[in-house]
Amino acid sequence: MSQDDAVLVRNFREAWSRVSAGSNDRVDSVMSALLSATGARAVGWWRRVGEELEQLSFQAVADMPDDVRVGFMAATGRVVMSRIELGCVRAAAELRPVIACEDAAQRGLTGSASWLARFEASQSLALPIIRDGLAVGVLAIATPDHFEEDSPIWRTMLAIVAGLA
Repeated sequence: MSQDDAVLVRNFREAWSRVSAGSNDRVDSVMSALLSATGARAVGWWRRVGEELEQLSFQAVADMPDDVRVGFMAATGRVVMSRIELGCVRAAAELRPVIACEDAAQRGLTGSASWLARFEASQSLALPIIRDGLAVGVLAIATPDHFEEDSPIWRTMLAIVAGLA
């Protein structure tokens, strides 16, 4: 793990412990750092509350139109676990990484694909945060480029999620 990744992991762990204690004061700053470090178009973080995912933070690049940013936050602020057309929900429901692409038919993630187009992104990755066999949260990233499992972005995201589990 690179030194930059180690800092991200440590900062995410601290922010997650504060969320668990009822404080959200560090979440947006660590998400902004992830956005910057990865060159992503957008990043999102949810925690599971019963049968819903509740958005902790959504950060996007400065040139993303306000209507897209606000629309996504409204649409995914609280989502029920039955909405598996969204990568964040499918990752939590299936307890595995989920990739969405612009071509919705490719993976059946029509909800995520429509947002990718609006984000001007090509691909997203949603990773569940798993404790005791249950998803307690999800971390997701949307990027302008396609990436593979051995890419730096994937490894950074896995390191963060592992640090939260």
